[in-house]
Amino acid sequence: MPDEQEQSAPEAEDKVLISGRVRESVKRRMKVYAAMNDMKLQDLLDVALDEFLTRHGT
Repeated sequence: MPDEQEQSAPEAEDKVLISGRVRESVKRRMKVYAAMNDMKLQDLLDVALDEFLTRHGT
């Protein structure tokens, strides 16, 4: 039976702090994409990681 948080809308879930490093060029591209699409960088990270994990079966 799926976890309740997995069934809820992403906006309804609590956010947690994670830590990691990315290449400077990747950060720059992320910031440009987020700005061009009127997104917060943290929302872009959430969407990107969720799509990656979904595609890879987790």
